[in-house]
Amino acid sequence: MTKAVAVILAAGALCASSVPTFAAASGEKLFAEKCAMCHKVKGAGGILGPDLTKVGATRNESFLREQLTNPKKMNPATTMPSFKGLPKQEQDALVNYLKGLR
Repeated sequence: MTKAVAVILAAGALCASSVPTFAAASGEKLFAEKCAMCHKVKGAGGILGPDLTKVGATRNESFLREQLTNPKKMNPATTMPSFKGLPKQEQDALVNYLKGLR
């Protein structure tokens, strides 16, 4: 019985530790699908918007989330669309991906 509990706990820990990796991969995929046509990261992507290669080093989570959902707040003349309509899980994944860009 003790071995069974240990195996279950170990499996749970393994699954929990892979969640941030999945979220980052998911955020990277979402970025490629929804953002890369305008924004560049590590030399790949569009040139219409700013290069976001190191955005996580200069912007905090609050700023990134606000920019994602209300881009005209910081720059009324921006052509960036609002992603307010994305499901929260996708918004979170994108913000987490952007926070990791350093």
